[in-house]
Amino acid sequence: MDKQALEYAIGHLTAGTAAERVLEHTADTAIALPLSVKVEDLEPYLPLRRRFRGAMRTSQIEEFAEYSNLAAGEVHSSEEYEADGAACFVDPDNMTARTFFNLGTLHEPGHGDHTANLTLPKTAAFEELLSKNGKAMDQKELAEWLEDWSPQLKVTAENGEPLSLPGAVAAVRRITISANSESTNEERTFGGRRSAMSEVEAQNKDTLPAFIEYTCEPYHGLDERTFRLRVSLITGETPRLIMRIVRLEHHQEEMAKEFREHLVHALDGDLVQTFVGSFQP
Repeated sequence: MDKQALEYAIGHLTAGTAAERVLEHTADTAIALPLSVKVEDLEPYLPLRRRFRGAMRTSQIEEFAEYSNLAAGEVHSSEEYEADGAACFVDPDNMTARTFFNLGTLHEPGHGDHTANLTLPKTAAFEELLSKNGKAMDQKELAEWLEDWSPQLKVTAENGEPLSLPGAVAAVRRITISANSESTNEERTFGGRRSAMSEVEAQNKDTLPAFIEYTCEPYHGLDERTFRLRVSLITGETPRLIMRIVRLEHHQEEMAKEFREHLVHALDGDLVQTFVGSFQP
């Protein structure tokens, strides 16, 4: 036997041994094929698909829940998944949810490729609020913002007294800065003392808005929520005003909780199990 024939025989013996081991360790669910073999899926040419699968996507809680309940009911009544229920994974931090209809069980796992996906978008009003949070604005910008979003606003003074919105807008437009300074100088034999006091005060402070209440629907499908903003004035050559949302983190936690509760109530608990978190099959 020449060298080439010997190498050919050794190669085939090695491949045969490897194939036997693959079949042995995968319970005959895998097969060794030559490199030149191409596997072609004939499903596109069949009258029907072998099984139902797909990914439904929406931004509406009601549509997501309706489809999840419908699809879960169909799966639950089928012979193939008679004892299997759908599973919904809710990620409140990202305001997303995904329902899997063919995950199967731990002992009989499914493909997990039939899903419904929900991504809850922020409303335009909430996006606008977040864009202004912590942003330094000049008088004109803040005044125009108050006018543009007036239907959703209430303003109060530092002492908690309600202010009329037109009056607050006018006060923002006519902010003036006055500076008063006082200095003393005392000379002694063995030393001296100098002190200076400078006071910068914004005029019309009694009519300037100290707090703003902004009411909007933060995410599509969630209830309206009122956000309280604290208004701060930065004095300088040109006055600058900053609005900051009070306890924003608390609002985010409450909105995440509300999102999960909406889904728990909208989904049929007998058909869809709900979990908090994300899952990737």
